[in-house]
Amino acid sequence: MLDLKAKLAAAGLVTKEEIAAQERRSKEAKAPKGAKPAKGQDQGATKAPPRRSGLDLRALEGANKGARYEAIRRAVDAQRLDSAGPIPSAAAEPFHLTTQTGALARVYVEAAAKAAISDGSAGIVGYMSNHGLAYAVVPRGLALEIGGLFPLWLRVLSGHDGAGAIEAREAAAPAGGSAEAGESGPLGPEAEG
Repeated sequence: MLDLKAKLAAAGLVTKEEIAAQERRSKEAKAPKGAKPAKGQDQGATKAPPRRSGLDLRALEGANKGARYEAIRRAVDAQRLDSAGPIPSAAAEPFHLTTQTGALARVYVEAAAKAAISDGSAGIVGYMSNHGLAYAVVPRGLALEIGGLFPLWLRVLSGHDGAGAIEAREAAAPAGGSAEAGESGPLGPEAEG
């Protein structure tokens, strides 16, 4: 009796090469982790070290803003150390920070996340969630990478000089001209007369 692979090959649905490749993949999957490759397999190949945050910084530096937002959102959702839900737990405490415009904001964190923020192993970053700008507690590596892409999004990170930066505001000139001492605008003393 023919097995399923032979029947599929006879029907022309798969090739012999595809069957051989699938058998190799299934053998590799069944091999225990840390096992040495069998003779004939490439023993000189090494795996790349795993990325700490999951962000491909080289690709994101050239990407558009939407792609950056999406990649950061996914990395934050996967690695955040605080609760993503709208209702904090009963043990959560408020942690206050300044936004990039200088306003006061707060996140609710558990004791473990607060300790990680204090010792510098975690930081607080702003990121563009699906509902607008939000803040999250993330591991230090991810916080540094987000800060590399958007420096003003790095809000709290112990031992980092750039954390908590406030965006520069340009002084706006008054609409009626210059604001020299003694001059009045259109609603000043001259307008009343």
